Amino acid sequence: MKKTAIYVATLALFTSISAKAEGDPAAYCKQAAKLYQDNDVAGAVEEAKWCLESLEQIQQSQKGDRFAKQVAGWQRGEVSKQKAMGMSMIETEYSKGNKYIKVSYNSGISGMGAMFSQMGLAGGGKKIRLGRYTGMVMEEGRNNEILIGLKMTQGMINLSSDTASLNELKAFAKAFPIKDIDQ
Repeated sequence: MKKTAIYVATLALFTSISAKAEGDPAAYCKQAAKLYQDNDVAGAVEEAKWCLESLEQIQQSQKGDRFAKQVAGWQRGEVSKQKAMGMSMIETEYSKGNKYIKVSYNSGISGMGAMFSQMGLAGGGKKIRLGRYTGMVMEEGRNNEILIGLKMTQGMINLSSDTASLNELKAFAKAFPIKDIDQ
C-alpha cells in the first residue's frame, strides 16, 4: 500500500495543474485538417492537441457519470474529475453509516494495471476474481485496498477503506460496475 500511496501522491501533484479545454472539439479537428492541407504541420499539431484534449474531457465526464449512485447499499458522494499530462483521475467516496470506501479511477498510463498487479504480488497481495476482472487485495493493519486492472481502457480502479472490513470491501468490489467504467 505504500507504493500505491506514492503513486497517488505523484498523480495528485500532476492533476493539481489540470485545466479544461474550452470550445468545440469538432472545430479544433476541422481546423487541424485545414492547417495540414495548407502545409502548416506545426499549427495542425497544435489544433489536433486541442481536439484530442476536448474529446478526452468529454469522455472523462461521461465516465464519471458511470459511477453508480448506490452500490450494494453504499451511497456515492460527489464525483471529482481531474486530468493533466495525459493522465486522468476520477474519485468519489461511498458511505454506509459511519463507514467509507474511497474509489478512484486512474487512466492514461499504458500498462498501469499490469504494473500495479506486479506491485501487489510483490507486496504480498492476494488475487480476487471480480466477474471477468482480476483484483489484487492488500491488507495493512486497518487499511484494506483492492486494485483492479482494467482491460479496455488500460486503467485501474482503486478501492480503499480504513473503516470497512475486508469482507465489506470485497462485497462492494463484486457489486461495483467495473465493466461500465471500463469503456
